[in-house]
Amino acid sequence: MKNPIFKILIAGEGGQGVQAMGQILNMAAIDQGFESIYIPNYGVEQRGGVSLTFIQISDSPIPYPKFKIADILVVMCARAIKRVKNYCNSKTKIINGIGFIQKPSEHNLSPKTHNILILGILSEFLPLNKDLIIKAMEKRFKGASAQLIAQNKQAFLIGRGLGLKLPGYAKKLNPIPVSDHRNWPADVKQSKTKPKITHIIHRKLCKSCGICIYRCPTGALHFSSKLTGIYGTPIVEVDIEKCIGCKLCETVCPDTAIEVKREK
Repeated sequence: MKNPIFKILIAGEGGQGVQAMGQILNMAAIDQGFESIYIPNYGVEQRGGVSLTFIQISDSPIPYPKFKIADILVVMCARAIKRVKNYCNSKTKIINGIGFIQKPSEHNLSPKTHNILILGILSEFLPLNKDLIIKAMEKRFKGASAQLIAQNKQAFLIGRGLGLKLPGYAKKLNPIPVSDHRNWPADVKQSKTKPKITHIIHRKLCKSCGICIYRCPTGALHFSSKLTGIYGTPIVEVDIEKCIGCKLCETVCPDTAIEVKREK
């Protein structure tokens, strides 16, 4: 193992299977002969709170179960950002799980396999044998239907492929550092039809809270499936031809990250 300790933090909504991901990695690491510690951190996650999983994997004894800065941070939902922002720095490798929420449905898989698909991506950056991870997954889901287990296996393998091929998820997993997001230029879009509308998203200010997406009356706003912003969560993008210039997104944005100009 090049790095004697891998410190991994997975953060998501309660019910997304964050703890299952940690348990599977912990079992697989131990089965492979590594030292491994899994620490769950949750409160009212079953009622929609944030759930955290701390995992350490090492080829030598681990002195303390918790850590201050993660080597790898996996973000599964926008609401978890606030909870994990102090656990990452410019060297933390970030996996944006939010951008892959629709990926299972694209492969006719249950939405419940989203966490295992992300586990597949994460596994590409760890010194763990994939067959041992699958074995640990089968053990963790013992009692589930054969169909669900089969779908989870497929999702895991799809994630493995994404971890190797997608930009920003290459083998070295080297996304834009958190500190560099402040230098991103604004995303300016202008409609081709009248009245002409200019929509501006200041990426350096966007926190990916998603309020603008929720409130947009025409569905013009969406999370990017490719670009990540602050803390590794997807930035907001606009389909300018759907925008009617109502300025509701500008009004509700808590970070003044959006400007809308409508030609009179």
